[in-house]
This record gives sequence, C-alpha cells and structure tokens, in this order.
Amino acid sequence: MTETIEIKHAGDAETNVLSVLATVTFYEAYFDQDTPIDIANYIAESFAAEQIAAEIADPAVEFYIAYRAEKAVGYIKLLRGGEAEGIDTANSLELKRIYVVERAWRSGVGDAMLKFAIERTRGLGFEHLWLGVWQENARALGFYAKYGFEKVGTITFPYGDSVGINDVLRLAIKSSKS
Repeated sequence: MTETIEIKHAGDAETNVLSVLATVTFYEAYFDQDTPIDIANYIAESFAAEQIAAEIADPAVEFYIAYRAEKAVGYIKLLRGGEAEGIDTANSLELKRIYVVERAWRSGVGDAMLKFAIERTRGLGFEHLWLGVWQENARALGFYAKYGFEKVGTITFPYGDSVGINDVLRLAIKSSKS
C-alpha cells in the first residue's frame, strides 16, 4: 500500500510544526560532522519559533510542509530575491531549504517535494530554481543531479567556528507553454 504524500502551504498555525521539523531534520542531516555547540547554536538561532514566524510573515518567503499518512515528515522553504554566484535574481527562485525526517528518507517524500518546488517555480513564472548544497553532501548532490541541476558557482555557509562551502546548483525551468 502506497501512502499518500500531500504538500500543503504553511502559515502562522504551522509555526511550531516548522520549528520542530527544521530542528529535527537539520540535526539529523549534520550532527555527525559538526561540533555539538556549533550545531546547537545554529539550530537555536535559525529555527526558533519566533524566527520561523518572522519568516512566515515575509512576503518573499513561502513554506510548505510534506505530510505522509497525515504526519509532517518534511518541509520546503522557497525564497524570492536570494543572491549567489551564477544566479540572476530577477528570474530565479531559491529553494532555501528542503529537508525530510530521516525516517521518511527513500520513501518518495523528497522527490515529491522537489517536484512540487519545480512546479511552484514554473507557476510563479521564474526561469530557474536554485539552491546551495554542501560540497561534501554526496547524497544530496546525487539527488539534485538526477533532476538536472547544474553547478553554477559556490557560496559560503558560516556558522559557529565552521565555514562550509556550498555548491550553487541551478535548474532551468521550462515554461508550461513550451
């Protein structure tokens, strides 16, 4: 039996759900390569409910939550106006965050969320969807390559005593009229 994956827009009522999803998924993704203090400080600063609420209120930001069997298992954050090497901000939408809880890896949730982000980008009339991904995250790099994302630059990701180098990946979005 295949479980249905639903992706729903997240607003004020989902602030705490987003805060928890962001905390859990970021920790699961990076706990084994970062110091406990750096990762804890980053999570406390970036994913506090107050921070998420401020981002929800920003008209340049859109959040979506992925539900599998009616349980929140992942989320997407889309951002208009993000800047990076190789990106034309005027015609590009940033996939700022896309995370799935570890229990739901390899279940189709990540694919459903990325396909949703691509369709949302197309629906908003942008020509490119882009993101930054840590250069050492082979699993994520392979995932994005499968969809045709290409490296167009790099961007630094500083936090705590660490500075990561992220590849900037971009996907050309074909118009639904083509």
